[in-house]
Amino acid sequence: MNNLKFSPMAAGITAALRQLLFISGLTLTLLFCGCASRSPWKQESFALTIPASSEIGPAAHTNILSLRRVTVSTLFQDQPLIYRTGENSYEADPYAEFLVPPNRMLGECLLNSLRNGRAFSDVMDSSSSLKSTCSMEVLVNQLYGDFRQPGKPFAVLQMHFILYGNEDRERVLWQRDFSKRVPLAQRTPSALLAGWNTALQQIMEETNLKLRRLSVYEVVPSNPEIRNSQRSGESYLDATNDDTH
Repeated sequence: MNNLKFSPMAAGITAALRQLLFISGLTLTLLFCGCASRSPWKQESFALTIPASSEIGPAAHTNILSLRRVTVSTLFQDQPLIYRTGENSYEADPYAEFLVPPNRMLGECLLNSLRNGRAFSDVMDSSSSLKSTCSMEVLVNQLYGDFRQPGKPFAVLQMHFILYGNEDRERVLWQRDFSKRVPLAQRTPSALLAGWNTALQQIMEETNLKLRRLSVYEVVPSNPEIRNSQRSGESYLDATNDDTH
């Protein structure tokens, strides 16, 4: 039987391979140990809070408002929270998302806030069969966490409101852009939701104030008590308002 002989070069290569395998195994062990000591990532779902209102008493107008549509920009319409990390770069958080699509969630918040704002006798959504005299559409252009500057995170919310009479939809009665940047205490999803809640509260306070101060022609309500306290007129809003753009 012939004896197998290895050259010095082959022996050196074998020793190097053994050393490499040993180092790789040690590295993997350390990684696994490190992962085991770290708490696993947890999926979280968040919802915006309906803005509170301190308004009490009768509505400013007897008109009935319909919230026809709330549209969120395609950049932010999905459920994962979006963070802006650069001038033209955004990231979706795989572990933090809205409980429902943002257009539905914002629609519910706006509907309740407009009702609480007491600008109109009633506010309904588009599915209601009750006849309204004016309608509103809202476009959400920006909804993200601005994380471009380390240590200076912001919650960004920009909304555009359009109000029109139902008898002439091409006639815009009132429209307004609202843009808010709220500084955050931390760079976390929870802090970002708190910032959005603050921004939404501020926007709706300003919106309801503007709507209550609109110069309007009131509808003639069916309730005699309300009819006697309001002047009659056509069932659409008067466009004479200095906030109309």
